[in-house]
Amino acid sequence: MRSAKSKLLHVLFFLGLLLMCRAAVAGELADRKLLEILESKGFLNRQEVETIKEILVKEEAEDARQQTQLMQQLENDVEVVFEDGLHIRTKDKKTFTNRIGGVIQSDAILFDNHYPVDNDFDIRRARISMQGRLYEFFSYKLEAELEGSSSNRLIDAYINYDYYPFLQIRLGQFKEPFGLEQLTSDKYLPFNERSMAHYLTPVRDVGLMIHGVVLDETIQYALGIFNGDGRDAERRDQKDDKEIAGRLVLQPFRKWGPSLLKGLHIGGSYAFARLDTSDFNFAVRTPARTKFFTVQARAKFHMTQEVDALERYGFEFAYSCGPLVLMAEYIRAEFRDVRLSDTTQFDFDMRGWYAGFLLMLTGEKPSLEGGVLQKIRPHNNFDPRKRNWGAWGIGFRYQEFEAGRVVYRSLVNQGFSIRETKAFTLGINWYLNAMMRVTLNYSHTKFEDPLYLGTHWKGYSYYEDSEHAWITRFQLEF
Repeated sequence: MRSAKSKLLHVLFFLGLLLMCRAAVAGELADRKLLEILESKGFLNRQEVETIKEILVKEEAEDARQQTQLMQQLENDVEVVFEDGLHIRTKDKKTFTNRIGGVIQSDAILFDNHYPVDNDFDIRRARISMQGRLYEFFSYKLEAELEGSSSNRLIDAYINYDYYPFLQIRLGQFKEPFGLEQLTSDKYLPFNERSMAHYLTPVRDVGLMIHGVVLDETIQYALGIFNGDGRDAERRDQKDDKEIAGRLVLQPFRKWGPSLLKGLHIGGSYAFARLDTSDFNFAVRTPARTKFFTVQARAKFHMTQEVDALERYGFEFAYSCGPLVLMAEYIRAEFRDVRLSDTTQFDFDMRGWYAGFLLMLTGEKPSLEGGVLQKIRPHNNFDPRKRNWGAWGIGFRYQEFEAGRVVYRSLVNQGFSIRETKAFTLGINWYLNAMMRVTLNYSHTKFEDPLYLGTHWKGYSYYEDSEHAWITRFQLEF
């Protein structure tokens, strides 16, 4: 009796071993070898071995049939193509689409002034993204930043219901609806950096937005409610009040009217938020990214005890006609009821504006679609064998920034922060193809007062009342 039980246990053990090996190795040779071992040990007779072999052959044939069927189904239903990026999608382009892409921007910065900051090479952005559609009614985007040492990597992460173009709903982390320059991708702007005015706009935040287009896309609107404290990784315990932001854009002659006015674009933006003192900090930078105006919760020798509200207004104008596009914006930010540790409440405001143009020398036509500036696509991609040199464009932008005089009395130290600054930028853009671009920008910035830039090792300080900078960028989009 014990012998029979022992034999049964050995058989079960080896059968279990056989199944585990099949799962791990899944090879016909391994199966046959195990059966030979069981037969040689006397646990199985010849008839039992042959029966098991027949079962294994049938299972392998069924597995092969299912795999072949799956591959045929994938070949019939799914395609992988490269169209301005790598796309994996169903052939109906509705059930599922996924574009895997990203961007690399590599800069070389040269200052004419004798700064304590060295001329430098820099990776400005290195991002990877996935975006697409799911079941015809939904679109999505996920984007992360790989550049830098910060743990705050998430850029965009949202789902968008867009079955009805006039009533779309977006939920997640994305840019608040405010301003032309801010909402246009930095990949498509004619200059390496956004204007000084853009530092006054809301940025990416987590929230809910209703948006859409009506009347053949002549009217575009967006209205959202957000946490009001920036990207999700930066959230803090704050007041429960949310930020509200909205934008309205009109292209009244897009579908009808004089042809010269089809490219007219006008719009306005508004945002309102109740602030926590931990949100009372921001910085403004020059076109070469030199920080020249900083406000923090610890102001001069005081602590900020209360900030009631921040209200922002934006007005935008753009016009495209043939190879020319004009862009201009005015943005104002007003802080209300700011109270420091030893002062009475006061208000202060900041203002910024810019005006500029891009002219394509090779005839390409910049376009404004969806309320933003679109990608430039060369008529002829760069190919020296065919004497094709891509597309070339030149740009110019003038801009100003100004903060109220009260900031010198209460918030910032004159010389460490400059409340009034003017700048212009000249740019040359070389579009090798739709995915690669080389730009050269020269910017000149004039400060109202000399700006402190650092201290020499011998002990004297650097102050400059102007900045001259050259920035070259190589951009690869994939």
